[in-house]
Amino acid sequence: MNPGETSGIGISVSRFSLAQLLPSLSSGLIIGLVEVIVAISFAALIFAGPLSPVVGQGIGLALAGAALSGLAIALFSSVPGMASGNQDVPAAIMAVTAAAIVAAMPAGTGLQEAFVTVAVATGVTTLLTGLLFWILGRFRLGSLVRFIPFPVLGGFLAGTGWLLMHGAIGFMAGTVPPLASLGQLFQPDQLLRWLPGVLLALLIVVILRRTTSALALPLTVLGAAGLFHLVVAFSGDGLAGASAGGWLLGPFPSGRLWPSVTPADFDMVHWPAVAVQVTNVATIGLMSTVALLLNASGLELATRSEVNFDRELQAAGVGCIVSGLAGGLVSYQQLSLSAMNQQVRGGRLAPLVAAAMCAVVLFFGGTVLSLFPRVVLGGLLFFLGLSFVIDWVIRTWSILPRTDYAIIMLILLVTATVGFLEAVGVGLLMAAGLFVLNYSRIDIVRDELTGTHMQSRVTRLPAHRQLLHARGEQIYIFRLQGYIFFGTADRLVDRVRRYLEGPGLPRPCYLLLDFRRVTGIDSTALWGFRRLQQLAQASGAMLVLTDVAPGIRHQFAAGEALDKSVPIFPDLDRGCEWCETQLLSTVDGGAEVVTDPLRQELLRVLESEEIMTRLLAYFERQEAAAGDYLMRQGDSPDVLFLIASGRVTAQLEREGEQPMRLQTMEGGHVLGELGFFLGMERTAAVVADTPCVIYRLSQEALARMSAQEPAIASAFHRLIVHLLAERVVHLVGVVDALQQ
Repeated sequence: MNPGETSGIGISVSRFSLAQLLPSLSSGLIIGLVEVIVAISFAALIFAGPLSPVVGQGIGLALAGAALSGLAIALFSSVPGMASGNQDVPAAIMAVTAAAIVAAMPAGTGLQEAFVTVAVATGVTTLLTGLLFWILGRFRLGSLVRFIPFPVLGGFLAGTGWLLMHGAIGFMAGTVPPLASLGQLFQPDQLLRWLPGVLLALLIVVILRRTTSALALPLTVLGAAGLFHLVVAFSGDGLAGASAGGWLLGPFPSGRLWPSVTPADFDMVHWPAVAVQVTNVATIGLMSTVALLLNASGLELATRSEVNFDRELQAAGVGCIVSGLAGGLVSYQQLSLSAMNQQVRGGRLAPLVAAAMCAVVLFFGGTVLSLFPRVVLGGLLFFLGLSFVIDWVIRTWSILPRTDYAIIMLILLVTATVGFLEAVGVGLLMAAGLFVLNYSRIDIVRDELTGTHMQSRVTRLPAHRQLLHARGEQIYIFRLQGYIFFGTADRLVDRVRRYLEGPGLPRPCYLLLDFRRVTGIDSTALWGFRRLQQLAQASGAMLVLTDVAPGIRHQFAAGEALDKSVPIFPDLDRGCEWCETQLLSTVDGGAEVVTDPLRQELLRVLESEEIMTRLLAYFERQEAAAGDYLMRQGDSPDVLFLIASGRVTAQLEREGEQPMRLQTMEGGHVLGELGFFLGMERTAAVVADTPCVIYRLSQEALARMSAQEPAIASAFHRLIVHLLAERVVHLVGVVDALQQ
């Protein structure tokens, strides 16, 4: 800790110089002014219609919540200078909720009873939202926001913008008539009440596009209020006439605006009307969580500083809990105000000044608030809603794919014509639909190969390799990946059907599915594999599975998705080997049986029985039983082997793991030549799979051969070069085929 500093509950207290204090105070006053105006606007939005006479008490609740939550977030946020305030998204939904509560209350309910019920519902909603924030942050679930599809969120925000614009018109005009009577809004007396507010909103949009100054918005709002009062002064009606005509807020009670509700008032709460709004409460919690995390993420990008999402959730949770206990609105971190404070380096002091300003207005400013013009506050509300519409309806037109844009417009349309709750339901359905649609677009086929492209690690005789190369398309391989569900399984079935039934395409004898990179399979996708087996049988092909995890194999068995006749191999290599062996045994009446493959291979290169006989004279004939090691990892490379008959496997062995097959060789092949000539210790072990006959050549025997019969030694080296060249050509062909 630096000298002169003490640490407390998330905040550091240090000496301030004048250069540090002025930015903090100016930034705090600007933030506070905006928060006061926004709190008044949202309170006027919620406590509208039948609740208009008690809007002053509603403003008190909004200011109390803004002050308390702002203090909590300033102290506990992970970002110094994080500003907060009442939020438009929950406020818009809460306005709908308040109207529904009032409508659901029994006939003859008094004004104060209705107000207390709405106020308590607001406080409970804020409190529960705060608990949700804190729990999500406590259990580090901040990343959950990333699972909501972007267009669905955009639709919610566009719908919120519509609700704000709709509510602003109603606030300024006094009421919004039904759609059939919408023309009433354009009567001269009604038009005069709301059109100036709309023009003010458009003016704010233009101004904020031309300047990035943090003073632009509050100065524009204050200028509009001043212009209004100038017009009133010249009209001769005075403030009394303007107030009587409904042009001003209020009348407000003088002095403090809080507490608006006391514990003694709880007896007036109509709890059934509150309980039926549980869906709205859940929606506010969900949308607030998403909006909070998006604000924090946006600030992280804007300031290029790291934001602890979980801590921000906990800070906002504490803020909403204390705000809810006071009957306040949902409040959390503000992106624009926080970014502004970061730019002017206001620090943690700025949001504390803003909270203090809200408290001053709360306890001393009731009379002053009555001077605010209704049309100005309505214009600010309309601007906030218009900002959402511009961002999510206009700007996204050229950014998002048409499908995503259509989803935004659908949610907006449902919000405007049916209701926000219904739009939430549509949004959730769209989220599920988007997930299924987008995930089904993921190709679960990693590679689509034939036996020509993908061959087993069995090194076969040239004649057999030629045959497999010529008939390799009769082995068709799908290497699958990811999680398989009914959507991707159906796409796989369609893909296989197009291949099996496509004109001019070779008919495979073996359809091989590799599950090595499959992470899981949905039970609804099992029927798809049943259809695959039926398709294969109808075309005369056999379905083969490889590398199927035990859990998936259990699903196949429990769901009876596959017949027991379907062979399943531990890996793709073994599956390819089995298919190749079956193909060699069936093509053209069976593969050629070679009784002496080593002799055949030697004569193919050496072209002389005599040279072969003289060469083998330097080799030592040995026999090996199945399971015998011909060499082990780490052995010295002092011998080379020629396989006369039988079958051996080179494998990589690691402690505690199953050996991994590198290559299987049959009679007629050379073994251990690289280490023999390069002097490298053995990098793999070689085990006899079947009883074998091998010929062993030592370094001493090779030296003796080179000294006694140079021509034979030259022929031996030519043999090795020829075999290695063939192997390289084969591998290059396989790689080239895979690339294509």
